[in-house]
Amino acid sequence: MIGLSTLVLAILAGCLPESGQRKSSALSETPRRPETLVTECALCHSTIEAQRGPILNGMDHWYLLEQIQKFRSGVRGQNPENRSEYLMGVAAKKIPNDYEMAFLANWFAKQKPLAAVHTVPGDPEMGADLYAKRCASCHGENAEGKRETLSPSLTRMEGWYFLDQMRKFRSGLRGKSPGDLGGQVMAAASAGLTNQQLRDIVAYVVEAFGPPRAPTLREQTLQRFAEGREGNATDGKNPDMP
Repeated sequence: MIGLSTLVLAILAGCLPESGQRKSSALSETPRRPETLVTECALCHSTIEAQRGPILNGMDHWYLLEQIQKFRSGVRGQNPENRSEYLMGVAAKKIPNDYEMAFLANWFAKQKPLAAVHTVPGDPEMGADLYAKRCASCHGENAEGKRETLSPSLTRMEGWYFLDQMRKFRSGLRGKSPGDLGGQVMAAASAGLTNQQLRDIVAYVVEAFGPPRAPTLREQTLQRFAEGREGNATDGKNPDMP
């Protein structure tokens, strides 16, 4: 498993030119191979890394492209206190041109959504009421999103990431930049919500509209244990017995 320090070094290493390379401005004119772009992003945006970013598969193309542009331009990712965003800001600045940004947004948007572990405890009934009052006008009754209000679909959002972003909007770690209009709206919408209310909203959205549910590590372990016991019982059975 890749550790956080290794991840940081890998990201930063990609920003440093090797000896004998041409200037970065010249390199930016040559598009990289598509599989190279995806592999670099999958270092964080996949299920293989414990200290990872959100799964992007199936998210809105327009929203993905907008966020990449914000990270690359510095609208997002400039605050070291928001560590995950700061690292994403460093990585996004490696993307040299509009072609690669558009390709990545398009590739992830077209991927089949992945199952996710439902990790946020909350009261979905309370969350449904809060969502209707505080969120549905922008994100839609079924969390489908509305581009006209700069509100992405929430149907592909993992619970842990969803809750983390809501907390950051509320605390001011995200959504304070003058160039982030959608973020400012979210910062205002999350103001005054308690931790429990945030959990309730997330629990409701994930249960009602979110990605398919994946088994937890505990559930996987119990399943393997049960299958092992069943296999041992079958292997030890006397073939002459009825």
